[in-house]
Amino acid sequence: MGEAKQKAAAIAKWRDGLSDEAKIVNDAAQALFDKFIKPRHVTGMCYHSVFFLHEFLKDRHGIITVPIVGYVNDGTDDIMISHAWLEYEGKKTDVSLAVTARPDVSPAGELIILDRVVKGGHKYFYHREMTTAGLLQLQKMRMNGQQALVDHKMEEHSLMTARSTQTELIRSYLDGEPNGLTYEKIVVLIES
Repeated sequence: MGEAKQKAAAIAKWRDGLSDEAKIVNDAAQALFDKFIKPRHVTGMCYHSVFFLHEFLKDRHGIITVPIVGYVNDGTDDIMISHAWLEYEGKKTDVSLAVTARPDVSPAGELIILDRVVKGGHKYFYHREMTTAGLLQLQKMRMNGQQALVDHKMEEHSLMTARSTQTELIRSYLDGEPNGLTYEKIVVLIES
C-alpha cells in the first residue's frame, strides 16, 4: 500500500473512532476546506472561516463549538500574528492556515481537524494570549516606523475577539462580507 493510501486509511480509522458529533465537526471542517478554501485559494479569512464553521455547526446540527481569536507564530522569530481557530471539546480545528497568500513569506500551515493533522504543512505555534516576546516585537515594530500597521492589527484583533462571543455580531460580520461570500453562499458551496 502506498504512502497516500496508508495515510487515508489512518485518517478513516481515526474518523471511525470519533463520536457522532465529532464526525459531523470533522466532515463540516473537511468540506469547508475541500469545497471552499482550497479550490478558491481562499486566504486571509481565518476569522470568516471560523465564524462560519461555528455558526454552521450550531445552526445545522446543534453542535456547540468555541471560536478562538488568538495568535500564531511560525517559529522563526517572536512575531505573533492574530489568528482564529475553532475548538470542540477542547480540540483545535484550523482549516484556514493550510492555504496562504504568500507562501514565500508565510508558509502554508497544517490542516488541523480536532487536533489531528489531516494535511501536512509548516508547524505553527498557537497562543491564546500574546507572549512577552511577542509584545517586545510589537514595540520594536512601532519604533521602526510601523506604528500604524501594529495599531491597526491590534485593533482588528480586539474587535474580532469581542465579536467571537456574540452570535449577532458574528452573523452580521459573515453577512457583510464585501465579496459576497456570505454565510448562506458558503453553506450552498459546502453542502453541494
